[in-house]
Amino acid sequence: MKVKYPIYQNINIREYLISLGMSKSVIYKFFLNKQIFVNNNLANERLNLKENDILEIDYKEENNFSKEEGNLDILYEDDYFLIINKTPGVIVHDDKNSLCNIISSYYDKNNINLSVKYPHRLDKDTSGIIIFTKDLLTLDYMNKLFTTHDLVRKYTLICEGKLQKRKGSINLNIGKDRHVNGKMRVSKTGLNALTLYEVIKEDNDKSLVEVELKTGRTHQIRVHFSYIGHPLLGDELYGSKVNLDRFMLHSSHLEFFHPFLNKKIIIDSSLPKDFIERLV
Repeated sequence: MKVKYPIYQNINIREYLISLGMSKSVIYKFFLNKQIFVNNNLANERLNLKENDILEIDYKEENNFSKEEGNLDILYEDDYFLIINKTPGVIVHDDKNSLCNIISSYYDKNNINLSVKYPHRLDKDTSGIIIFTKDLLTLDYMNKLFTTHDLVRKYTLICEGKLQKRKGSINLNIGKDRHVNGKMRVSKTGLNALTLYEVIKEDNDKSLVEVELKTGRTHQIRVHFSYIGHPLLGDELYGSKVNLDRFMLHSSHLEFFHPFLNKKIIIDSSLPKDFIERLV
């Protein structure tokens, strides 16, 4: 299957692929195996791309997940991306009952002969926007954006109590909790983690807060808000005293530049029903 990529600049083909995050070893392999074409002609790594060229990468993949029937709330789709509004309680990747398996079935029905790929995950309890990429180069590109933080990701949460400041930042390193498997904690020796926040609504015992992730550490929002004394409602792992079906965290906004459509993509996801019920 050939995946086509429109070109919008004059640039060497190898430099172009590297700029999108593809590793030098993978680029070498594609050229060695004669899998890269430009305007239907076999290309070599010395070729200079021109605006309006069409680059193609020809490769075969097997669908790498089991197929399960299920509903998908698709927020955005094109030849490169499938962006889903995830339901709380759904696991992204597992042997059974996972979002990847449902997408695998969706791909099969729509003759998308590519494997299911995801540059990030959401916790089982977290709802909202999650990105899937259809091809290898788009996956490399998104992995690069997540590493360099060149995309906007905002979440909405309900936490316990009233925050002292209605707007601010939490800049605390995060590392593994050596005493509890699967739990993270604030640690001086951990990785840098920066969360920006703004209170949208509050009452005496809870606050609705919008946060923007400037880094993407495991459980970052949950750890940061727990540390400042305002655990997410229902997040018992990080200190919430409220027992709910899930903790209140929703991936609500996404912005990134689409390199193959040459435009910014902006995605929003409205708050789910259980969020709204907690705010009444």
